[in-house]
Amino acid sequence: MRRIVKVLALLGVVLATGRGMAYLWASRDTPPTHPALAEANLPPLIPVRDFWADTDAEWDYHVSGDGRYLAHRVVRGTQEVVALTDLSTDTELATIPELWHFYWDPHAPLLHVITHDERLWRVDPTNPARDAWVDITPRGFRNWNFATIPRAPQDRRIVSSRDRNPAFHDVYTVRPDGGGKELLIRNEGQTLAWIMDHDNLPLMRIDRAEDDAGRIMVRTNADGTQWRELMTVDALTTFWVVEVTPDARFALAHSSRGRDKAALVKVDLETGMEEVLAEDPELDLMRSYSLDPFDGEIDLVRRHSGGGEPIALTPRGEVLKREIMKYSPRVQIDSLGVYGPGRFVTVTLSPEARNYIYLLIDTLDGTSQELGEFSFRRKHLDKLVPTEEVRIPARDGLEIPALLLRPKGVTGPAPLVVEVHGGPAAHVDWNYHHFRQFLTNRGYAVLSVNFRGSTGFGRAFQAKGFREYGRAMQTDLYDAAQWAVDQGIADPDALAIQGGSYGGYASGMAATERGGPFDAAIVEHAVLDVGYQMRNNPFAWGLNEVYMTRYFGTIDADFETMETYSPITRAADLAMPTLVVAGKRDRVVGFEQSEEFLRRARESDHAVEELIFEDEGHGIDRWQNSVRHARRVEDFLARHLGGRSGGWDYIEIAADWLD
Repeated sequence: MRRIVKVLALLGVVLATGRGMAYLWASRDTPPTHPALAEANLPPLIPVRDFWADTDAEWDYHVSGDGRYLAHRVVRGTQEVVALTDLSTDTELATIPELWHFYWDPHAPLLHVITHDERLWRVDPTNPARDAWVDITPRGFRNWNFATIPRAPQDRRIVSSRDRNPAFHDVYTVRPDGGGKELLIRNEGQTLAWIMDHDNLPLMRIDRAEDDAGRIMVRTNADGTQWRELMTVDALTTFWVVEVTPDARFALAHSSRGRDKAALVKVDLETGMEEVLAEDPELDLMRSYSLDPFDGEIDLVRRHSGGGEPIALTPRGEVLKREIMKYSPRVQIDSLGVYGPGRFVTVTLSPEARNYIYLLIDTLDGTSQELGEFSFRRKHLDKLVPTEEVRIPARDGLEIPALLLRPKGVTGPAPLVVEVHGGPAAHVDWNYHHFRQFLTNRGYAVLSVNFRGSTGFGRAFQAKGFREYGRAMQTDLYDAAQWAVDQGIADPDALAIQGGSYGGYASGMAATERGGPFDAAIVEHAVLDVGYQMRNNPFAWGLNEVYMTRYFGTIDADFETMETYSPITRAADLAMPTLVVAGKRDRVVGFEQSEEFLRRARESDHAVEELIFEDEGHGIDRWQNSVRHARRVEDFLARHLGGRSGGWDYIEIAADWLD
């Protein structure tokens, strides 16, 4: 589950004093000015603090492989902590603050925690005191990731690291205690990924060929020094391996080889022939779950639409599907956690895409129990709106998938926010989304568009977006807004566009286009100078930069087009109220692009607004900044589209105090 809540605090308001009364007055709601909203029976307004500073929040549940211990995140006082509980006695054993990540050991009921200083510790639930923790951080690395799950407790751990070159990984092994670093595979600069067999030896590798294709190689001798080519796939073809069989004869993979939509397949490593295990005629299958990484089976496959049930492939998968579908005919799996032999599974679900519940499923007994419910759902379920899946005809006849949320209690055309996802090689799932619900609660319809070029809907749909930034990819968004107007959903005089990263690019382009459909734009963490971005893409993208050139071209051949279709080139033509949001620590899209866009717009006397965070990167991570961002957005949209605002919230004092 995406982390909706970060480190939290609640600052009380003393209403008995004159100052307290001033705070109470200052925090009252601002009513809507848009006629359809002013006449509507809107639900109660949910405070910003309940969205991003909920002191009752509990989430991120994980149960040990033996089913005895539970670890989950919870807010206690002014801190986010991980609570460790003995489920057999319902006794809380400890709370652990300041953790970045945690997970259970696959072989024993021991919790592994990663602290913010990037140290990895082993915690015994029977003795969780801080001085009893054992440091098992892989030694001798600046950055590292465990690449596989060890088959036995004494097995050496496989570690991938970019220390030598940030563009690609080398592979090492370490002892279970983190020591004994040894190089296993040195990357010669062309390998995107290695796939290990069950003895943790390299079985397959995927190399980047000179023509940007992916060359799938298979080991031909025991020590991995000799390889042969199994197949070649072009850069548009989906192919990634999720598991290999115990006999190392087959690989289970998501593949679109020879088909438009990615399917789950079983690949013969001798011939390259594929057997389809699961597919969907409308969607790429992008997510699969294996309860035992060593049995050579996939148990469950998830669809990313709300209309399709998960696909069960094994008896344990059938148990998971049955227990999940008890909650609603339309339910999305947000995350699934399994440790050890795969009997006990923790699942985060969003029934009807209306926030989260947390389950513990026993796949052996075929039973489930509810571990918890996200407090926001418990408090505000009646105020949340459903997420509809719609199809929108583009001007050239292409059908564009989108998600639609309508504000409660509104009968006439409402103000609309068109949301644009980043990537652009990405897509929006049918799932719960906190910020969309925030906007609908303020009175806005939200239309989140999977424009051409989005992933998840097949190779042909994605390819239609290549080299179409600022053109067909952009007009898909305009056509979506017009569709909402034609359907009586949206008021043509109250339309905004919002997005981050590539979505910020599209919002910036819309903001500089006179005669377009929109009345306001929110441009976040945005690519605003395409040529500059293509010259300065993160070096760590390395061998995967081909995906950017598919969409945007190359500097040598396409620089003039990049300049023509860059918002920064058009900043002097800013055509509407615009809010620019950026983080100065952004290492993906440099903050300097937003800074230069603001400078050029202001040189032309445009009163563009800005929200610049000193302590954020490519997105907003800190809860304090989420509060500030939400407050600025709701006030900005209220001024220009006529929705309502919660106004000043006393949590803003806490945000400043705890910065």
